[in-house]
Amino acid sequence: MKRSTASNKVRKVFLSPKLEGKAGREHLAGILSFLDAGHVWDVQIVRSASELNAETVRKALADGTEGFLLSVAAEGRQKAALDLLAKSHRPVVVLDDHGPGRRASNFAYVRFDTPAIVAAALDHFERIMPGAGVAFVPDPSREPWSVSRENAFLSIVAKRRLQGSVFGGRTRRQLASWLAALPSPTGVLAANDLTALLVAETCAERGIVVPDRLSVLGIDNDELLCGHTRPPIATVEPNFAGAGFLAAATLQQMMDGRRTRREIVVPESVSRLVVRDSARPCAGKPLLFRRATDLIRSDAVRLDVITLARELGVSHTRLAEAFRRQGKTVAGEIKTARYAKVLELLRDPHQAIGPIANLCGWRSETHLMHDFKRRMGTTMRAWRRRHLHGDE
Repeated sequence: MKRSTASNKVRKVFLSPKLEGKAGREHLAGILSFLDAGHVWDVQIVRSASELNAETVRKALADGTEGFLLSVAAEGRQKAALDLLAKSHRPVVVLDDHGPGRRASNFAYVRFDTPAIVAAALDHFERIMPGAGVAFVPDPSREPWSVSRENAFLSIVAKRRLQGSVFGGRTRRQLASWLAALPSPTGVLAANDLTALLVAETCAERGIVVPDRLSVLGIDNDELLCGHTRPPIATVEPNFAGAGFLAAATLQQMMDGRRTRREIVVPESVSRLVVRDSARPCAGKPLLFRRATDLIRSDAVRLDVITLARELGVSHTRLAEAFRRQGKTVAGEIKTARYAKVLELLRDPHQAIGPIANLCGWRSETHLMHDFKRRMGTTMRAWRRRHLHGDE
């Protein structure tokens, strides 16, 4: 894969991202965004962790590869390849590693601010159920990333003097007993979305109502997983794309011979907290209203009142009444969700303004421009300029 501009030297780069799951895809999107900004790499992509081995690295070095950008879940599994890279003195950037790292001068590590990610989850629990206990469920693998999140949880709980506990068992039966023994209400933070799904399924099997008795939050925001469960899983979304962009920028600096820090923490490591039914305040919010707002937030561009009612299996009259009792309208909620998507895209400097109308459900760019000016009191272009320049 080559991306070219006339002014930049082509750099030969070995790229080994985690392509499975949301994290890997977003990491890669951030790396490609860096290249789209005008940097020129001739990239060899290794698509699986098993391919990151000494033989592959040796061949890449012989082919003149100038830099390596790697996602390494556990360094022990690729020890031979990493040992070879440490001796090569070629720039190496390791993305989202949770271990201590190597002391080799040619290695740099781009890491998330894990305490900030965990704190975002605990802040949400505090907002929806002040004074309640909190708990943490590690991933069954006990991989370094899970241990890192668990340690951050324990540290923050101690600093805030919260009532907290960590699941220390191994089996599904032990998890069920532990969850049943938690006081009501408790906010349960899982190490990732898949573990959160395990928690939610276990609660359903034991008759533990989520979120009335236990609220459940995951980490990562894998939409395919979180949005199609019952209940849909609330989650903290790390800034994966930003991490990928930062890792690529760091490698470019190293290949250009500029000094970089050994450890670089991703600024604004939390992209957003996605509220879904598993961790939503329940008081005064009927199930139909909550289900409807979840669907609107996940797919407002496609939905209208009739389509939403059909997917919920109710009449549009009953749906409208459920919203009226909350002081809202279905159309207004859909429009609000669409505007939220518009603002999200405007915050992306690489997103052209023209296609935003179609992406967010407006009939034309002209309609959106008029609606936006009436609602926000300024043009989309002016809003973006103020936002990006920090003048808001």
